[in-house]
Amino acid sequence: MATAAAFCLVAFVWGVHLRAAPQPAGQDLAVQAKPARRKGLGPLGPVTDLLGGPLAPLVLRFVTPAARGRLRLRIQRAGRPNGMTVDDYARDKAGCILFYGSVGLFLISSGQLPIGLFLIIAGLLQTDVVLWGMARDRQAAIQKALPDFLDVLTVTVSAGLGFRHALERVSETMPGALSEEMTTALKQMELGAPLRDAFVELRQRNASESLASFVTAILQAEELGAPLARALTEISIDMRQDAHQHARRRAQKAEPQVTLITSFLMLPGVLLLIFGLLWFSSEGAFSRVLG
Repeated sequence: MATAAAFCLVAFVWGVHLRAAPQPAGQDLAVQAKPARRKGLGPLGPVTDLLGGPLAPLVLRFVTPAARGRLRLRIQRAGRPNGMTVDDYARDKAGCILFYGSVGLFLISSGQLPIGLFLIIAGLLQTDVVLWGMARDRQAAIQKALPDFLDVLTVTVSAGLGFRHALERVSETMPGALSEEMTTALKQMELGAPLRDAFVELRQRNASESLASFVTAILQAEELGAPLARALTEISIDMRQDAHQHARRRAQKAEPQVTLITSFLMLPGVLLLIFGLLWFSSEGAFSRVLG
């Protein structure tokens, strides 16, 4: 009965989605372009994205304008996976809640309370956790690639190429998250945005401290009229020092974690080994003492 109820719920949501979907105008449907299929996030992204379509407007009602701005920033820091927008986030969130919640309720009704509660919590948190992980990995990639990117950019500008053309050339030859961000800033400047506005937005949509320092130094060099090649050289040296300090801080943070994990893994085995040796070396003395 619980399985049939869950199936009926999914079928009802899918029917509402088909009924509410706008019908294309015109008689010849074959000539109309098909929209790109969304993939969603997580291992069941296509399923959750499909189920969450009808419930996405309901989720967006609980999102304030300030929260939408924060969501948009989080999506940008994650690199807009699959072209994600705030509406896509709401669709994926609603789909996860519906799918995992239905399976979790079915398991709870079957007597599997821990697993059911785990699935319900997973449905509530999956979209945010996956997005947070993607943003963390992307910002770490930007932090790691910035020193090499600046070295090549410094050499290119020193060779006599203009800053924008050099930035475009280096972005083409060094693909990655940092190059994507620089390409976005270049496209904004091509559409008429001033260099300052494009770089300020670049700094705002990323959480990398080194990238923020690079943008600040570039803007200060432009305002003060300092030679760009010399400014880039000094920035590159500073970025190398920051990268070394960042790696040193990460190593210092990792050392106690490694020690803690090693202690937890080795201590039980060492204790078992010691008690086992004592037991076999006593030749049953513990059994006689304990009766």
